[in-house]
Amino acid sequence: MVNRHRNRISYSVWLLLFILTGIFQVSWATELRGRIDTRNPYTGYFQPLPGAQVTIVNPFNGAPLSTTYTGYDGFYYFSNVPPGQYGLVINGMRNFPLGVPPMPAYDIPPILF
Repeated sequence: MVNRHRNRISYSVWLLLFILTGIFQVSWATELRGRIDTRNPYTGYFQPLPGAQVTIVNPFNGAPLSTTYTGYDGFYYFSNVPPGQYGLVINGMRNFPLGVPPMPAYDIPPILF
């Protein structure tokens, strides 16, 4: 009788750990990194776009959720972004669809602006 009770407790503990592990994986916050380039009008080569305003927006109503600026190298960073679908607005003009996966870090492909 005691063994059966211990087995139930052990089974319950493992089930609880499994459920909690799944919950924590879904609720990960992601670190995002990306780069914005522009084409040089004289040479035609791509170059980093420093000082561009980059905003993550709600894809349904366009409400801004977080804003940052690109550095001298054209890179921008966002931290603690929950997984989901968003829009990425650059200098208030262009809206790019953005899917954030449930992983610790995600590199957004370079955007030509």
